[in-house]
Amino acid sequence: MNIEYVGRDAIIQAENMAFTYQVASMPRVLEDGNRISDLDFNGRQDFIDDYRVYPYGANNDLPDLIKGVVQNNSLAPGILTKSSGMLWGDGPLLYKEIIEDRKVIRDWQDNSTVRAWLNNWDYEAYLLQMSIDYQHMQGVFTKYELARGSRLGNNFIHHLEGIEPSKARLASLRSSNSPKATHIITNDWSFATPLSMDYKVYDKFDFNRPFAFKNSILYSNKYSFCTDYYTIPDLYGSIEWLRRSTATPLILKAYAKNSMNLAYHVISPQAYWDAKEEEIKDECIKKGVPYDKKMLYEYEAKLLKTVSDVLSGEENAGKYWHTKKIIDANGHNIIEHGWEIKIIDQKAKEFVESQILVSDRADRAVSAGIGLNGALGNVSESGRSDGGSEQLYALKNYMATSVNIPEMIVMKAMNYALRANFPGLDLKMGFYRIQPEKEQNVAPKDRFKNNV
Repeated sequence: MNIEYVGRDAIIQAENMAFTYQVASMPRVLEDGNRISDLDFNGRQDFIDDYRVYPYGANNDLPDLIKGVVQNNSLAPGILTKSSGMLWGDGPLLYKEIIEDRKVIRDWQDNSTVRAWLNNWDYEAYLLQMSIDYQHMQGVFTKYELARGSRLGNNFIHHLEGIEPSKARLASLRSSNSPKATHIITNDWSFATPLSMDYKVYDKFDFNRPFAFKNSILYSNKYSFCTDYYTIPDLYGSIEWLRRSTATPLILKAYAKNSMNLAYHVISPQAYWDAKEEEIKDECIKKGVPYDKKMLYEYEAKLLKTVSDVLSGEENAGKYWHTKKIIDANGHNIIEHGWEIKIIDQKAKEFVESQILVSDRADRAVSAGIGLNGALGNVSESGRSDGGSEQLYALKNYMATSVNIPEMIVMKAMNYALRANFPGLDLKMGFYRIQPEKEQNVAPKDRFKNNV
């Protein structure tokens, strides 16, 4: 038996049959079929020593969840990279804001004093990280490092450092009665129990007192409706479409491999595996051996072998697969946990076409969820490449509506630092972008087609 995994989904190939396998993280709701809300982490709290930590996601793993669904997808990384590139334009430059004829104009400038400070650290790498982090999470973490002389009253920010969203969490002191986040804790939050972690605590950056702390962290983000602490990224609503888009190539690969016919689709509930993991951990404690995640995977492989043996072969026609279904009353929702085995109708042409249709629909949903017009993301309704005029108008619309707020958030920490270090210069930093024009309005020697 051969098992090919993509995340928790898999294709299982036996000698004379194959089936697809999926772990359903959210059980079915019998009343109305709606998904159980996993956005209710807003009021939750975890605790680590003297601090109250606000979880980033229902399982405190939202950045890792976004990373997993994006990186496993064939379309999303390219679209996000293109979005980052359009935000970046021709790179970061200093400017002053001036008003002419009632219009705000950026007067692009260079300053030797500021340039000397920027050249002392890799500010472009920092801003590129912030641009990429923003496209994924709509929120970025920046650590301020003060110069050594700041202890003696020579206040100056030495450099800025980007912190991965997966490594930072907002927090407050347990002794405080206010739920307002006043600290940021950095750590590897991929472990289940944070109490054993080697963590560091930083005060939140205060732009009114930029030199109050030797090290502090600023969380710059786009506000999400009715969410206190973190931004719910735009990608969140497209997660299931991302998974469908990712699963299609895997299914078609297995279908085409050795003319394989997929006979069944097996779905198991996440609740089953959570309970099994706890059971294996208890066994390890009784035996006095350390628990390893591989034990759960080994059990899963053995169980899938059993499922494969039951489902394959004429001699197994009298066999059956028995599982229990658990009904859980969660408030007004009645939730059913149980395994499902669905027969896949062996109609090759219809099956392949249906998978492609699902993939195409998923691709368009992903592009819309990311906020990039299909003409710019090469995701068109008909599959053809959009014309130059369509791409031009899509680009103009994107530049007019979709770059100013991301730039403000990405540049917020940098502009606070510029204001603190060089208060008399009144300089800001932004991304320099040349506005697109129609080819007929550009001199022939400067046209795009003549400069490729």
